Amino acid sequence: MWPREHGAWSLLLTPLAAALLVAGRVNLLTGAVLGAALAIFLLREPLLVLARQHWVWREAKPESALARRWVAALGLLLAGLGVALASPWGLPLVALMAAGAAALTMVAVWTALRNRQRSVWFQTMSCGGLTFTAVAAARSVNEGFPAWGWVLWGLCWLQGVAGILVVHTRLDAMIARKTGRGEAGIGRAAWLAVGLLAVVAVGLAVTGSLWLAAAPAFAAVAHGWELGAMRLETKLTVVGLRAMALSMTYALIAALALR
Repeated sequence: MWPREHGAWSLLLTPLAAALLVAGRVNLLTGAVLGAALAIFLLREPLLVLARQHWVWREAKPESALARRWVAALGLLLAGLGVALASPWGLPLVALMAAGAAALTMVAVWTALRNRQRSVWFQTMSCGGLTFTAVAAARSVNEGFPAWGWVLWGLCWLQGVAGILVVHTRLDAMIARKTGRGEAGIGRAAWLAVGLLAVVAVGLAVTGSLWLAAAPAFAAVAHGWELGAMRLETKLTVVGLRAMALSMTYALIAALALR
């Protein structure tokens, strides 16, 4: 029942760790936020199994019983964590964040049920939801929502989307070499994302945030190199490891700058 998408785990946990690095402290609420983020993410897989049992499979599968137990356990955990967060944060805020997380989870299950989980649009939206842990972690150690939490979220989301588009471009290039057909639009979108990273870097530098500008500048160069090296044969596992290393380094640079 544990999701195997290493890139998704990175998108979930790296912004959270970066936010805590900026804050320089943790507390009990931080643990609650981490637990809730993990529980919501893990809930997708058993919910997908139950959805397949209901709409796809004609016979009862043994994994469905295990999925029900996981949903019950994670649901109870989320309810307890919600109560713990409602006292200091207020019920309206917790309810709003829970509703957003539930909506994204349902979309993820529906998309996977229809075998569209590789959709660029879905992955872009999911990236925004996963990297929102930066904002939640920042809120856990502050009385309100600090501006740097939103900045960190935006930077992590932008870099995550660029990484998604670059990987899709790599996959598209592999398909094109085998079949002679590909989607040129994916490559253009990836270069557009790289260009946006460069624009953000220039904008930050012009406004005096030179150290923070180093993060999108680094990502723009790294992703640009990856796009320029598309003709080189590279294993997807190597591409994935490079992407994770880039994401972590990027978040570290941004966190150190925001401190």
